[in-house]
Amino acid sequence: MEVKCTFCGRKEEITKVHKDYRKLARDKNAVYTCETCRARLRYQALQAQKAEKPL
Repeated sequence: MEVKCTFCGRKEEITKVHKDYRKLARDKNAVYTCETCRARLRYQALQAQKAEKPL
């Protein structure tokens, strides 16, 4: 199945062993994010949770 990343638009081919395959097969409008965007989002969320350093 060919899917498109919601954030960057990269197209990827996923197989039945992919963790998001069932979700995407059931719902064609489901949101898919590639590994690169998922890692970027995770990093940004961790950085936003850190306390700011005092000057």
